[in-house]
Amino acid sequence: MIRQPITQKSRIGLGVASVLLMIMGYTSLAHFRQTKTRREQQEIAVQKVEELSALNDPSTAETEDLQKWTRLAEQPDAVDRTIPTWSMLWKDGLVRACSVQGSFKKKEIWIIEDFTATGKRLLTGLILGAILSVVLGVLMGCLDPVEAFFMPPFALMAKVPATAVLPVFFVLVQINFKMYITVIIFGMVPTLAQTISASVRKDVPEELIYKAYTLGASQLELIYEVIYKQILPRLMDALRLQIGPALVLLVAAEWMVSGEGVGYRLRLFYQRTDMSVILVYVFILSIIGLIADYGLIWLRRRVCPWFGE
Repeated sequence: MIRQPITQKSRIGLGVASVLLMIMGYTSLAHFRQTKTRREQQEIAVQKVEELSALNDPSTAETEDLQKWTRLAEQPDAVDRTIPTWSMLWKDGLVRACSVQGSFKKKEIWIIEDFTATGKRLLTGLILGAILSVVLGVLMGCLDPVEAFFMPPFALMAKVPATAVLPVFFVLVQINFKMYITVIIFGMVPTLAQTISASVRKDVPEELIYKAYTLGASQLELIYEVIYKQILPRLMDALRLQIGPALVLLVAAEWMVSGEGVGYRLRLFYQRTDMSVILVYVFILSIIGLIADYGLIWLRRRVCPWFGE
């Protein structure tokens, strides 16, 4: 039945089943790729053994090559790092990223250095972008002249792929901390400000505004006590949906020009065709995003209990 509710037990069971299915699918794919890689190595080794065995008077080097290829023909040891196994993800991915790496002069723990750098940039950009979006969005929703002034450029900027204008920011702002913040603000303010403006006009009943004026509320009191508090649940939901796109922009910028951060580390291991650390970082990013998402949902329920689930 369409929109027929199910029990909480069934919901949990289906969720667990989907996760197990994903784990089984990845395990099968990793096993298939490792088996295929070793089979290809074994075929090459057998061919090399046949060629070297056909020599009448092999040299010392050729004899050593024959022994090496014979060993590989019997016990191939090739590893496919594009789809690493779970043991490879643990040993070559998580443990490696959490261990001290680098030379004597510069020792670092990748996972701490990268996520600290990316986290600072992301939090700063989200906070400044949210403040700017709230101020402009509320003003656009309350004052027609402000909306008429900001709506055309915001409507245009919201349609521009932010990743396409990254080179512009590299040139105008230069490659520094401010550049990453500017990229995040550019990506979130046009869309979020328009969302807040629409919420001010649609989610705030006219009756509340008239009652506030009747009780003697000033313009600032009306904006804060009535309009802001009325749209706060929508604002928190809209901000929650901006975390993912902001992170995409930040990682893309770090991938292109940064010397530290999650995007920088992903670029390094992509160039090596080694997915062990990449998949670990992607998993950690997904967990952080999931925690932030449910955290904002919990906060909205606590701050705005009248809004419902």
